[in-house]
Amino acid sequence: MKRLGFIAIALSALAAGCSSNTQQDNFREASFELCNTEVELYSVSDDGRVRISCSDGSKFALDSEETLETMRDINIDYCDGEGLGKFSESRKYYSFKCKSGTLLSITK
Repeated sequence: MKRLGFIAIALSALAAGCSSNTQQDNFREASFELCNTEVELYSVSDDGRVRISCSDGSKFALDSEETLETMRDINIDYCDGEGLGKFSESRKYYSFKCKSGTLLSITK
């Protein structure tokens, strides 16, 4: 019984450790899921803004690295997983262009 408790604690600690993304993880996420090609530029400014430029000309401007999750959802929900060509974030809106050419702006 004690062994089962130890295994449960170890698994929960492992899951907690894996849930936090580093900047390198986010870079990989951006290159595979958003650019669908190589990333030419991935930068985070002092105020936390993120800029991503892909080798195919796609460009993204985010308020924070946490927005990458939102971008993935937008890609699936609005672009049918085909990828984003452009993305920018303001205080109230997400503006994006699907690789198909569809241009949309949605409220946060």
